[in-house]
Parts: sequence; structure tokens; C-alpha cells
Amino acid sequence: MNAFVELVEKLFDKYFLGSGTRSIRPEKEVAKLIHGGAFILDVRMAFEAKKGLAPGATNISLLELNRRLGELPRDRTIVTYCQTGGRAGKARDILERNGFKVVNGGGYETVRKIAMSQHRS
Repeated sequence: MNAFVELVEKLFDKYFLGSGTRSIRPEKEVAKLIHGGAFILDVRMAFEAKKGLAPGATNISLLELNRRLGELPRDRTIVTYCQTGGRAGKARDILERNGFKVVNGGGYETVRKIAMSQHRS
């Protein structure tokens, strides 16, 4: 890959995705947090969330996140997710800057599977 393209991708990630998918935590770690009572935050757009939420999740889109911080718990770890983990990484960055304890859980399917196993137990 040429150096210019690499630079553009790095700048895009930094300014538009933040930590993006690079901040996704391993599935075992996410499962431990969810099974331990973490708050699950879906940061997809409302039309995406209408297709289904992970059990126990709350939907606040990434675009609304800054103005809805008061709706989030400060006494629990927050696990963010979106469709693939990119927006969840940006949400993680925003929440972390605002003093929340947060991890990027990655994509919807992974977090849904983990949360479903929690609800079956």
C-alpha cells in the first residue's frame, strides 16, 4: 500500500472512527463483563436497532450520545456495540473522555450471542 493511502486511512480512523475496530475487546472478556452485570449500549441508528437489540441492551445512537450521557450509569462498566465495532469504538472514546468505564464489545451478532447466553442461564 502506498504511504499516502496509509496516511489518509490513519487520519480517517483518528478523526472519524477514533479507536474504531482496533479497540474491540476479546469475546471472553466481553462475556465476563456482560455476565457480571455490565450495561449494554447499542450505538446503532434507531432504524438498525429496530431489526433487533441484544437482550438487555439500550439503544442510543452514536449521533445522540454526547447529549444523552446523563442516561448512562457511572457505577457500572458499559459495553458498547454497533454493527461491526467501528462506531462502538468511537462511542467508547467519547464515553471514556467523559469519565465512564467502558469497553468496545464489537459487533451486534457477537454481543447478542453473549447476552442471549446470559439470559438463558
